[in-house]
Amino acid sequence: MYHAALELLRTESFSVKETFELQGREPRYADIPEFLFSSPIGPHLKQAVKDGLWAHQAQALDLLSDGKNVVVSTGTASGKSLIFQSIAMHKVLSDSSSRIIVFYPLKALIADQLRSWRRMAKSVGLGEDAIGQIDGDIKVSDRDHILQGARIVIMTPDVCQAWMMANVASPSVRNYLGSLSMVVLDEAHSLESVFGSNFAFLIRRLTVARNHIHQGGENREPLQFLGATATISNPDKHLHRLTGADFSVVGHDDDGAPLYNRLVAHVVAPEGSEFAVTREIQTHLLTHGTEGNFITFVDSRKGVEQLVIDTRAEIESLTNDKSVTPYRAGFSAHERSSTENGLRNGTIKGVVSTSALELGIDIPHLAVGINVGIPASRKSYRQRIGRTGRNGPAVFIIVGPSDLFSRFGTSLKEYDGMSVEDSYLYLDNRFMQFAHARCLADEMEALRASQDLPKDVEWPEGFNLIYEAARPGGNYSVDFERIAELGGDTPHRSYLLRNLAETSYEIKYHDSADSIGDISEVYALRECYPGATYLHNTEAYEVIAWRRGFQPFIHVKRTSPFRRTAPLIRTWINAEIMAGTLMGNFLLKSKDGFLAECHMQVSEQVRGYHNRQTGDYLYYKDLRQRNPNMIARTRRFRTSGVVFHIENDWFKQEANRRLIADRLREIFVHEYSINPQDIGSATSRIQIQSVENIGNMQQCIAIFDQTYGSLRLTEKLYANFDHLLQRLSDSFTNDFKPFIDETRDSFRAFEPYSPLANNEATMPSGYVNAFIPRSTVLFRAHGGVSQEVQVIQLTIYSDGRLMYQVEGYVRPGQPALKHWIPFESVEESADPEAYGYAPWNLETQEYEAAVDELTDEEP
Repeated sequence: MYHAALELLRTESFSVKETFELQGREPRYADIPEFLFSSPIGPHLKQAVKDGLWAHQAQALDLLSDGKNVVVSTGTASGKSLIFQSIAMHKVLSDSSSRIIVFYPLKALIADQLRSWRRMAKSVGLGEDAIGQIDGDIKVSDRDHILQGARIVIMTPDVCQAWMMANVASPSVRNYLGSLSMVVLDEAHSLESVFGSNFAFLIRRLTVARNHIHQGGENREPLQFLGATATISNPDKHLHRLTGADFSVVGHDDDGAPLYNRLVAHVVAPEGSEFAVTREIQTHLLTHGTEGNFITFVDSRKGVEQLVIDTRAEIESLTNDKSVTPYRAGFSAHERSSTENGLRNGTIKGVVSTSALELGIDIPHLAVGINVGIPASRKSYRQRIGRTGRNGPAVFIIVGPSDLFSRFGTSLKEYDGMSVEDSYLYLDNRFMQFAHARCLADEMEALRASQDLPKDVEWPEGFNLIYEAARPGGNYSVDFERIAELGGDTPHRSYLLRNLAETSYEIKYHDSADSIGDISEVYALRECYPGATYLHNTEAYEVIAWRRGFQPFIHVKRTSPFRRTAPLIRTWINAEIMAGTLMGNFLLKSKDGFLAECHMQVSEQVRGYHNRQTGDYLYYKDLRQRNPNMIARTRRFRTSGVVFHIENDWFKQEANRRLIADRLREIFVHEYSINPQDIGSATSRIQIQSVENIGNMQQCIAIFDQTYGSLRLTEKLYANFDHLLQRLSDSFTNDFKPFIDETRDSFRAFEPYSPLANNEATMPSGYVNAFIPRSTVLFRAHGGVSQEVQVIQLTIYSDGRLMYQVEGYVRPGQPALKHWIPFESVEESADPEAYGYAPWNLETQEYEAAVDELTDEEP
């Protein structure tokens, strides 16, 4: 594979923009720490590593023996697993009551690492059963037995949240946590953003439960943490925010592991042909490579499947060989292990993967790596390139347009030399805090502990107030009703760590109970909508129905692999630029436009799909007349984001706004290491609710957090907007550049601005801003439950109160009758196109310039 890749880069069939070589290095050794010889670990290591440990391994073990929390931040394939396996087994061999939890972020990692753990356990006399595995693939009925017999348990954070902490008072969980002495966090760089932020609360709750159970025990030592990561900036600060504990660092300067030479290349693929060029590269490797494997990274589950299908079709016409396979989230344990074993034994020569294989699965013979497009972050780039070259020299190829790096003002080599980005945790997110406060309150009650907030861990700022509100009998605001409703009576199982407020769907065959995987709502809307062709392990399925309920699922049936569909998604944005809704009062304004960071309500609806095989555009409003399962699916969420408007003719063209939004978002996520899937954008159907009407309601760009409740990922976009506009200008060399420069000049004239405090402030005397007739709005009904109603009219009661007459379900059990409700009890619905405003004259009791009908046109 390695030589086939070198040959490929020398041929004229492929255009190579840039290459450079990463030099290898010789190993540095150190003696095995003496304390390990008090258990069988020392003799085992002496026999296993003839020349001694690598320098950083010995250093980390010495720090751990002193009781310190340690984060090992060295390169990929630098033997971090040996460090935590050695210290964990030394602990349980030295103290029979000691128990360890090892967290891996993915089930795929557990299957791979379990073999290594059990081999070592057997070698040092612990026995394989001392290492337990608990993840989503392990039956619930088996988990108690595993906890009772194991001394080291390997698990995912997800199963700890949904099962272990939900059963914290059960005898098996209680006994295990009461003896817990160490927690290991492997691949700690992946514990960031939504997942990492949720994990930060989970690990604090776990610590609280352990400490409470531990009270009165003989061993009162604090819980010890060991983190391992290959790519992280300021690892001690990140691990402190993650756990609340202080850490000592063993870093890259301490790394004693050897490195092999790796050639890095940028192969040019014209915009839109990246998959075609990658398919040709894979075909060349499969037909010319004899030893080793290749791995291709694609940042799309559907893209992974499609690239494998297309490559197999190409290879079959030449060799009848199917030795390339997909790998992604949503696969079963059997599907994952089959691929991993095939790569190790050579029956599979290539794998196409999402980031699911980005982390430390040990596949030593990966001689070639390919990345379609630029990786989402430099952390991701380091992880992916680190998958290759573990047993010898390697080639890593990035496939993309000629300006793939220059559009960001860098070259490939400069990109490689840049430091990795900060790892972001958003611990002040109040919706996330509320979810974990609900879980913590349940855990404290189950353990019969005080309901006061535990003081033995460091909680994020503001969590104490949220905890008081979330406790039973607490008084929380209406903002939390959606998240409270989602948690219900089972918050541990309902609040997902990877996407807090997203519903997860199981995917099932329509004529059986068999499952082919699962998918979250945000992905289902784009890949698994009614009528879609859903690809799973290179098989094609047609989505025939969604079923909601206690355990939502999606029904599918097999279909032709030639049937291709694309969703028709419409996004609405309702942005609120008012005194109480701006984020940090972030508003810049001039006569030519404005920039604001503010609260938003986003509605994404798949309204139909494009059948690419026939060319037809099919809408559910027509399809459901023949098939009631063909129903539009909508995802609604409150979030925050940045809204930008410039008053000029060029900006009024939607295609130009789309171009700016796409490129600006692309630069932003790469500049600040944000997962592109966490950021959305829109350039039409943007409605600005403002007391001063400072922006055109349609001629705006909105860039927003895709997470319910918002993690304020776009805060840096607002703060660095001028810098990003400059990067945007640098990325263009065509006729667009003058317009971008003009836009930047206009932006520089913006000044800080404070909006007035309420809607009435800008109404002429004797007027209020009111919903127009036929507006669909939300009425905050009895018990705080929101009900959709339709406005009929507005009037003034004899007692002077303003009252809307509406039609809808105001009280449970009553028909959709007409009711009078207070003016102030009504708010906007999720769909900005479903309502409108107009001034209402208090004297004449009539609307000024009211719209008498709201329309719903197809795109």
